[in-house]
Amino acid sequence: MSLNLINKRPIIWAHRGGRSLAPENTLAAVRKAKEAGADGWELDVQITRDGEIILLHDLNLLRSTNAGAHPLFASNPPALPWRFTLAEIKELSANIFPRRFCPPKYKEKPWLDLPENLSDELRVPTLVEALDLSRELGMWVNIEIKDLSKACPEFLEADIVEKVLGVIQAQKMDDQVIVSSFNHDYVRKSKEVAPHILTGILTSHKYDGDPVEAMRIADADAWHPGFRYLTDKARVQRVREAGLAVNPYTVNEEEDMKRLTEWGVTGLVTDCPQNA
Repeated sequence: MSLNLINKRPIIWAHRGGRSLAPENTLAAVRKAKEAGADGWELDVQITRDGEIILLHDLNLLRSTNAGAHPLFASNPPALPWRFTLAEIKELSANIFPRRFCPPKYKEKPWLDLPENLSDELRVPTLVEALDLSRELGMWVNIEIKDLSKACPEFLEADIVEKVLGVIQAQKMDDQVIVSSFNHDYVRKSKEVAPHILTGILTSHKYDGDPVEAMRIADADAWHPGFRYLTDKARVQRVREAGLAVNPYTVNEEEDMKRLTEWGVTGLVTDCPQNA
């Protein structure tokens, strides 16, 4: 089940596990994404005080967990993950309902059939747990390493790339993942440490650089742009003609999915795999 970035149709990546279906970056979400037909899922990783790699999008725990109501975390604002051990973070609930809906809006909330009790699949997962479940489900994984260069102590941030790659290799998922980041130094370092593992550079909707040159510098295999940057087919074609993949985020409207597919993107990162 090796990951090939360029196929006959775009790979459908469930953004943060498919956060329209269940709480983001949880194991419960990826199960829902698999049921919805996603090929893989995109997740975000950070580091704990004791050096464990966990799934978390924001640079604090407040939005996507109940940290604001937990005594340990509420007394240590703003609940930065690197201030806490994995065991402490595992006390939290990640069963926080998503705030965004996919078009058209649901009449019924699709997460209501999730278990009421706090199962392990509704806690903040580790990357090890995420990769184990991905292997079980037969899903590819797009691992975004959050840019921690200004967000946590250097002694933790300096090892983030090696730790992520170490987990991937220990779980024998080298050929089923792509590692990406907005910090292109992380991407370049990933390629230096593990040349055989696929990598991608992330850029924003307001990107003003040259993606082909940026990928050359980072030695990346793919470009993950904010989809609104792709205002014409030429921007996709130029990267594709360089033999590189284009996987835009976060594409939720079916009209945008169709247009970008026609333009030749190789993947679609979406909150709504059920609409793809």
